[in-house]
Amino acid sequence: MTLSRQKGARGEREAAAAWSTVMGVQARRGQQFAGGTDSPDVVSDLQDIHLEVKRVEAGNPYWWVEQAERDCGGKIPVVLHKRNRKDWLLICRLSDAKRFAQAVVKETPVLGPGPVSADVSGEGLPPGGGAHGESPGVLPVQR
Repeated sequence: MTLSRQKGARGEREAAAAWSTVMGVQARRGQQFAGGTDSPDVVSDLQDIHLEVKRVEAGNPYWWVEQAERDCGGKIPVVLHKRNRKDWLLICRLSDAKRFAQAVVKETPVLGPGPVSADVSGEGLPPGGGAHGESPGVLPVQR
């Protein structure tokens, strides 16, 4: 395996571990064939979401989303991107945001009813919490 393929595989394993931790679901590196719905970069319990991983310092997020769109087979195309010494980013089309949120709420057993705990610092929020006065770190969920 070449060094770039090794780095890609390592990035996919890192992304799967991060996704699993943040979303509270099982995730693993997918079987890598030639792309497509049968071979996402990360396979997760969130079956309506197609995960493409980019563990690179530079690149074009629009190209990455377009690749995820081609390969998603009707699932929600999502890109997980990370640069060295930076946090993972989740990239999706704004037009898919509501569908993404619905899939997460529907398919994530740890969410349950009520507010969703989020790992946020609260920086940049108005005094007393979020935009609607809720505490930092809690996102209201409407069911």
